[in-house]
Parts: sequence; structure tokens; C-alpha cells
Amino acid sequence: MTNVQIVTSDGKIWNPENTYLEIVYASQQGLVSLDLLREGPCCQTSGIDSMLNSIIKQFGFDPALYSIITSNQLSSSCYPERRVGWTELNLAKEKLAKSASTESTLNKRFAIFIGRSNWQRLGLASHLWANYKDQTVMTFHFDSSIDYHIVNFGLETLITKEKSAWPEVYSFIQQLPIRSESMSYPILWNKGAFDLDKYYQDIFCEIVCETYFTGCTFFVTEKTLRCIINRRPFIVQGPKWFLHNLKKLGFKTFDQWWDEGYDTDHSDSRYKTLCSNIDYIAQQSATTIKQWYQEMQPILEHNIQVMQQLTNNQIINTEFFYE
Repeated sequence: MTNVQIVTSDGKIWNPENTYLEIVYASQQGLVSLDLLREGPCCQTSGIDSMLNSIIKQFGFDPALYSIITSNQLSSSCYPERRVGWTELNLAKEKLAKSASTESTLNKRFAIFIGRSNWQRLGLASHLWANYKDQTVMTFHFDSSIDYHIVNFGLETLITKEKSAWPEVYSFIQQLPIRSESMSYPILWNKGAFDLDKYYQDIFCEIVCETYFTGCTFFVTEKTLRCIINRRPFIVQGPKWFLHNLKKLGFKTFDQWWDEGYDTDHSDSRYKTLCSNIDYIAQQSATTIKQWYQEMQPILEHNIQVMQQLTNNQIINTEFFYE
């Protein structure tokens, strides 16, 4: 069996021309395993299935040649899938073992940390900057001088889907990049991604922007796990049913304090509901936020316990939900 590695981001295969040729060449040798590098894209919306379909149609290869190795815990392909766990889980547990509980000063209401942009990340960060800049801890590593950033920016998609966001986005773009230290690009994976403890000292909650949010996917990365380690509540820009499936693993979320109905929204309709949640939290008094934070402590500690006990074997064998 020949292993072909496929690099993806949400809704995209990187280097599709080279990937296409590699699959064609491997198909001439026999069985082909498509390795998604322990990432969790939806095979339909990312174009993996359509690429295979095209290769089979053009060259007459047997569809039975192909299988997919994925960390997406939902079935998203018409080809056989072999599921593997989440690399970030073990890294998170190692980090957790070295971490101490730190109570927030609550001097800031929000945090959002963006390495690679996309249209929803750009929109949410612009909304926070325009309306709650003084209440937000933010990084956003877009640099217009770097080609890698330009192709990932998402500006055209955002202003096509949400024209009303343009004034906020236009103002925000002029501030970029927002970062506290120099970085090497592209940021594909950085083991230091868990080492952001200092950013959590003052915040109440984090706007977590997960890696994959389009189509049928459930894949939890260091972004959500890092927030749990730091014992902060979260709002997640992710795929439909992300919170529902997080609860299937034993975690608890924060529907007691704000509306989590956004979890039933498809990815394209989440932007506005997430902005509404941000607005709602921002409108609360400091006294209310302090009260909420104290009320949440049992849930924050519960989530720590769940993470400590969670295994990749448990993840692989859990029946997750998708309609």
C-alpha cells in the first residue's frame, strides 16, 4: 500500500495539482492510503472525495483501491475511513500536568488568538476590535507582505457573505499584524501553541476559532483544549454540533449563562450569532461577570477532570452526532 499525505485547511486541499499527480502515480502501484496527517477535514467539502472521483473517472482505477486515514470523528467520505485520535490531546495532558490553576483578574472580557486567517476569523476579530478593543486580548498574524497570508485572508468571502461587516473590517485590516513576538511563517503547527498562559491572566472568556468548521466534521484541536487547561469559558467558532459532541465526551459548556443555540447553525450562519453572543457578554456589568465566573468554577474544574481521564481510544469509540 502506498501512503499519500494530503495537507488541508478548512474547505481546501493545499497543492491540489501535486496531490492529484501523487494519487495517480500511487494508484498505478496498487492500494492507496490517503493520510490526512492527523487532521480532521470534511472529505466532501474539502474536495478530497471529488478529487478521487475525478481520478477514478479519468483513469479508470478501481474505487476499492482507496482508503482515508483521518482524525475527523464523523464519517464524511464515500470511501473507507480509518479513524485515529487527536495528537493535541496528549500534548494538552502533558501541559496540564505542568500547569497551575490561575484565577483571572477579569480585567478583560474576551480573548481571540488567530494564526491563520479565514473569513469568519477575520469577521469576529474585526467585530471585537471595532467595538471592544479595550476589553479584548488579541493576536492576529496576518501580514500582507507574505503570500501565505494573502491566500488565507478570507476578505473577499467575508464581504460577499456579510457586506455590513466591511466598515469594521476595513478599519481592522490597517492594524495588522497584531502580535507580541516575531513568528516564522507559515504557522502550520507550533508546539508552543499551548504556551500562552500569560494571555489568559486577565480574560473572562475566549472566542475559540477551531481549524475545521465546514461540512461534516468533529475535530478538537489545541485551541479548545488550551482554553480548558486555562480554566476559562469559551464560545466556539466551529462546525455544526461541535458543542453537542464535546458533551458526548463528558465536557460541559456554558448554556446556563448565554445562548448556545449557535451550535445548531451551519458554519455560514454562525458569524452573526457569535457576534450577538459577544455583544451580550460585553453588555453585562463587571459585577455580573464576576458572579458568572464564580458560578462557572465547578464546570471549569469538571472539564479539567474530563481532559485528564480522556483517551484517544475513548474518542475513536464514541458515537458522535450529526444529522
